[in-house]
Amino acid sequence: MAVDANVDTVSELLARAVDVCHAVRGIHSLGYTDRCDTDFARLLEGLTHSVKRVENEEGEYEKSLIKFACVQIGNDLVVHVNRVLDAFSDSIDVAGFRKLWPLDDVTALNVRLREVLHQCQDTFPSSHELCLPLLADLQLIGHELEPEETETKSSIESTEPVAHDDAGKSPGQIPAIPRPPRLAPVGLINDFILESLSYKSMHDRESQVTEAHGKTLDWIFDNSPIHQSLRQNFRDSFVSWLSSTELGPIYWITGKPGSGKSTLVRYLSQHPVALYHLRRWGGKKRVNTAGFFFWTSGSRQQRSQTGLLRYLLHQLLSSDPELIEKAFPDLWSRLRQMTTKERVNFALEWTVQDLQAAFHSLLDAALHSVNICLFIDGLDEFDGDHVQIINFFKDLTSRYDGKSLKLCLSSRPWDVFEKAFETSVPNTKLQDLSYDDMYRYATDTLKANDQIRRLMKQNPESTRLLVTTVVEQANGVFLWVRLAVERMLVTFQKNSKFEVLETTLKELPTDLDDLFEKLLFKDQTSSEIMQTATLFQLMHAREIVADFIKDESSNSLTVWELAFALFKEDDVMALDREVVEASDEEIQRRCGTTVQYIQARFARLLNVHVAKTMGNMRVPKFQDRHASVASLITTSKVIYIHRTVRDWLMDGGAGKRLEALQSPDFDPHIRLQRSYVLRLKHPLEEIEHHRRLDEWYPDIALAMTHARYIVNDAQGLQRKFLNGMDKALSWLWLEKPSDPYDHWAKSTFGAYEVRMKAPPIHRPFLCLATKFGLTTYVCQEVEDLTREEQAVEEEQEDGSTPLLSYATEFLCSRNKTIFPMSSPKLVHWLLNNPSRINPGPNHKYKHFITHQSITPWLAVLRHLRDAKRREWIEYYDINPEGTSRWTEIVRELVQFSDVSAVISKDMWDPEITALGVMEMLEETYGSAEVQRIRVLMEKKMVQ
Repeated sequence: MAVDANVDTVSELLARAVDVCHAVRGIHSLGYTDRCDTDFARLLEGLTHSVKRVENEEGEYEKSLIKFACVQIGNDLVVHVNRVLDAFSDSIDVAGFRKLWPLDDVTALNVRLREVLHQCQDTFPSSHELCLPLLADLQLIGHELEPEETETKSSIESTEPVAHDDAGKSPGQIPAIPRPPRLAPVGLINDFILESLSYKSMHDRESQVTEAHGKTLDWIFDNSPIHQSLRQNFRDSFVSWLSSTELGPIYWITGKPGSGKSTLVRYLSQHPVALYHLRRWGGKKRVNTAGFFFWTSGSRQQRSQTGLLRYLLHQLLSSDPELIEKAFPDLWSRLRQMTTKERVNFALEWTVQDLQAAFHSLLDAALHSVNICLFIDGLDEFDGDHVQIINFFKDLTSRYDGKSLKLCLSSRPWDVFEKAFETSVPNTKLQDLSYDDMYRYATDTLKANDQIRRLMKQNPESTRLLVTTVVEQANGVFLWVRLAVERMLVTFQKNSKFEVLETTLKELPTDLDDLFEKLLFKDQTSSEIMQTATLFQLMHAREIVADFIKDESSNSLTVWELAFALFKEDDVMALDREVVEASDEEIQRRCGTTVQYIQARFARLLNVHVAKTMGNMRVPKFQDRHASVASLITTSKVIYIHRTVRDWLMDGGAGKRLEALQSPDFDPHIRLQRSYVLRLKHPLEEIEHHRRLDEWYPDIALAMTHARYIVNDAQGLQRKFLNGMDKALSWLWLEKPSDPYDHWAKSTFGAYEVRMKAPPIHRPFLCLATKFGLTTYVCQEVEDLTREEQAVEEEQEDGSTPLLSYATEFLCSRNKTIFPMSSPKLVHWLLNNPSRINPGPNHKYKHFITHQSITPWLAVLRHLRDAKRREWIEYYDINPEGTSRWTEIVRELVQFSDVSAVISKDMWDPEITALGVMEMLEETYGSAEVQRIRVLMEKKMVQ
C-alpha cells in the first residue's frame, strides 16, 4: 500500500506539471489565451498541493531520487507560474508571455518531465500505465516544439563532450585568423591530429582478447576436409564474403555469452589468409583494414561511439596520412597556420558529430582508390542506443553502395541485433561451430598435465567420454569449457586419480551464472569469500576513480598496485618505511604472492594480462633488469577473464553480496591510497631526485581521489597516508634553493610562467587537497595549524589565494578537470572556522592569473555569472549534485559575505551587483532555490 501511495502522489504531481507544460505550449505554439485553457491560478493551487504531498512521502534511496526530482520541478514551476500571475492580472499578452517564459525553458521542461516519467516507470513498475498517457502528451508537445528545440535539447540531453579550442570554438566552427608568415610542416600537423585521435586505452581490449588455442580456428582458412556441414557452410560463406561482393557488405557473427566471439573476430582480422581473400575482393585497388572491440568493462572510450570512431580514424589515417587533410580540412588548415605555442595550447575534445563528419570525409576521399574492411566486435557492449549504432553501420554500407566497404560485426543474439541482421545479411551462430574446437581445447589442456596424459592414454574410452561430456555440457559456451577444465585440474592436484576428473565434472552446473556461484560462494570458506570480496572491491573502487578522473589507462589495477593493497598488516610499513629501491627479491615475492592470491581467491575468473608497451602506458624503465619476469609482472593488469564474469558481479547482485560479507572496517579506497604510498617507498628504479612532476601526477590524482571516496576510517589513516605521500614526494622532489616556497605540489597550480608572476602559494599540498575536496583532511590540518602559534606568526598579507577560494573553484562545473565539484560540507566548515590561515569570504587577495584584487565571495559571484553565460546551469535541475548543491553553498556564503558587493565589468560582462547576479539567475532559470537566496540577500541588505 505504501508503494501504491508513493506512485499515486508522484503521478499526481507529474500530471500537474504536464498540465502546466500544456498550457504554456498552447500560448507559445498556438497563441491560446483563453482563461479556460490557461487558468494559471488553478494550476498554481494544484501544483502547490501536490508538492507538499510529495515532500511528506518517505521512501528508499531510488524512490527518494524520484521524490527529489518531483519536488525540484514542482517548486521551480511554482516560481514560474507566480511570475505569470504577477505579470498578467487579466488577459495574457502572447509576446510578453513568450519573453517571460522563453521557448528554451518550455523545451527543457518537456525533456525533464519525460526523463522523470521514465525514471518512475523503472522505479515503480506499477506506475507504467499511469505514466504512458503523460509521456504521450509530452511527446506530442515535443513534436510541436521540434523546429526550435534542437539546440536546447542537445544542451540538456547530450552526454558527449564538446570540442573546444582555446577560443571556445568547436573544430567545425573555428574562425579564420590572419595567416602567419610560415606554415607548419605537413608531417607535424598530421602527427598532431593522429595524437589527438589516440587515447590511452585504445589498444587494451584487443590485446586482452584471448587468442585462439593452438590451431583450433585454422580450419577456417586451411582448406582441410570438414565433416561438419555447419562448419563447411561458414567457411564457404565467409571466404566468399571476404573475396567478393556477392553476399553484400555486412557479415554478422553472433553467439552466446562466452562462446568465443571476440577470439574469433581477433583471429579473422589478423589472419594473413583473410587479407589474401580481401585483396581478391579489392582487385587492382589496395585494401586497408581496421578494427574495434567494444568493451563494457573498459573506459568510456572503449564502450562509446567516440572511442569507436577515434580508433578507426587513427588506424585508417595512420595507413594513409595524406588523407588526414581530407578528413579534417578546416582543422588541418587552422593548425598549419598556428604557431608552436598556439598548437601547444590548443585542446581538442572530440564529439560524435565531428568524428562522424571526418569519417565520412575520409571514406569519400579514400574509397575511389582503396577498399576498406572493418572488424567490429561486441555491438552489445556499446554503451548507448543499440538501434542507433546498428543504423550507423547500415547507413555506411548504403551510402557507399557496399562495393568498396565491408563490415564484419559481432554481437550477442539479442532481439535488436537479430531483427537487424538475422535474415538480411550472411551470418553464423558461433555455438554451432565450436564443438570440435572445444573438444580439442579440453583434450590439449588436460594432456598438458603429465600425470593426466598418462591416465588418458591408459583409459582411452573413459577419456573420450570425459571430454565429450565436457563439450556437451558447455552447450556451445567456450568459457564454460575453460573453467570446467581448470577446475578439474585444480582438484586433480589434490587427488591424482582419473575418477576425480569425472566426479568434479559431474558436480559443475551447466549454467554459467550457477558455475560462478559455485566457484566463488559454495566452494570457498567464509574467510576465503572475504578475501574474494577484498579483490572485487579493490577492482571496483579503481574503476570508479579512474572513470571520475578520466584516466583510461588506470581502469584496471596492476599486480604491483594490488600487491600493496591486499593486506591489512602493510599499514605499519606505509607509515614507517623510508624510500628504498625495491630489490628483485622483494618484487618477485610481492608479485608472486599477489598472483597466487588472485588465482586462488577468484577461482581463475581473473586473468593477469602482461602489459604491452603500445599506447601511452606508463611503464618503468628497468634499465638493468628489463628482461626479468619482475619487470613484466609489475605492469601486468588484473582483468576479468570475460565480460560475463563482471556482468554477473555488477548486475546479478553477486558483487553486493560480496560487499555485505566483507569486514565492516574495510575500505578499498584507503587500501589503494596506501598502495601509492608504499609504491613511492618501493621505487622500481634507481632512486633519482628530480622535478618531473608529470611522472608522478597521474598516480597522485588517483591516490587523492581514492582518499575522497573513503567511508570507513576509524583509525584516521586517510590523513596519515596523505601526509606520508606528501613526505615521500617531497623527499624525491629536487628542491630549488632559490625559491623559499618551492614544493612539488606548487607545480600543480598552472603553468610555470604563470606561477613565476603569481602571489606565493602557502602550504600548496593543503591547497591541492582542498581542490580535491578532501574535507576531513583539510579541516583537521587547518585546526592543527591554527593552534600552532608559529604558523600564525608566519602568515603574511601577500595576496596568496585563501583556502575558501580553492574550495569554491568548481562551484557549477568541473570545467573538464580531474577535480570534484565544490563541497557544501567543506565550505560550511571553512566559513564557520575562520582564522589567520583561513580568512573569510570578504578577505582580499590577488587573482592568481590577473593579479587583480578579489575576494572569495566576488570570485563565486563571477563564477555564477560565467556559469550562466557558458550554460553550466540547467533548467529544472533534478541532479542533487547540480543546482541544489551549489545553491546550498551560496546560501551559506550569503550569511558571511558582503551582499552589497559589486562585480566589475570585464571583456564579457558589464558591471553587476551581488544581488543583480541572483536576480539574473532567477529571471533566467526560475529556480526556487535561487529565489530563496535572492530573498535572503534582500533581507540582509535592509538589516
